[in-house]
Amino acid sequence: MKTTLVLATLGFMLPCIVGAQDSAGQKLEQGVKFEFGTTLNGVLSDTVDARKHKPGDTVKAKTSEDVKAAGVVVIPRGAKLVGHVTEAQPAVKGGEQARLGIVFDRADLKDGRQIPLHTAFYALAAPEGAASDRGSSLGGFGGGFGGGSDAVGNMVSASSRVPSDDASALGTGSARHEELKPSPGAIGGLNSNGTLYASSRGVFGLEEISLEPNTVPSSGSSVILANARTVHLASGTRMLLSLESASKP
Repeated sequence: MKTTLVLATLGFMLPCIVGAQDSAGQKLEQGVKFEFGTTLNGVLSDTVDARKHKPGDTVKAKTSEDVKAAGVVVIPRGAKLVGHVTEAQPAVKGGEQARLGIVFDRADLKDGRQIPLHTAFYALAAPEGAASDRGSSLGGFGGGFGGGSDAVGNMVSASSRVPSDDASALGTGSARHEELKPSPGAIGGLNSNGTLYASSRGVFGLEEISLEPNTVPSSGSSVILANARTVHLASGTRMLLSLESASKP
């Protein structure tokens, strides 16, 4: 009789114990702390345009490399990034710059868990294949870290000037370098895997596009500017984001 009672009690408690472990595991993922300087490479899943989008509209992307915290992969390559437009202002007068603000709020993992994020832009690059499709001129996409596209000549992605440990973003891959025109003041570029070096800053292969200078260097920039009627980012646009743990509500 006692044995039956003990087994029955354990049978009742076991789901509670398992549930607590599951809950704790999910809380650990949501409460992950990223080290200072952590970056994330991602690719836009949809086209975003300052004329067609408005604040609050959803923006989606995917990670193009694993992201680690405390040496453990917490956001795997291919995870979905979900964010929103913070501002969208097409240029209405000559001389004005169009503005597009984007922030990514969370990463959705394949097992259903979500990791809250706070991101800002460190660098942007044209979609893969843009250089071969249009050669050295990528009209309509733009490049500029505060300047026009004619301020700088051709320059190969500066892989030789960045730390070698940056080159392992996506593991092994075919050795190739895309020659995307950098914006004035841009540093770094794309590695042989087609992702941006963690030390990259500025815009590559996107004419008339720049990142708004930020008064808080550690937080990167969340606003994209264009010396054109609108800011237009095509699906496939590559992004290097600064990655911080989301603030507690």
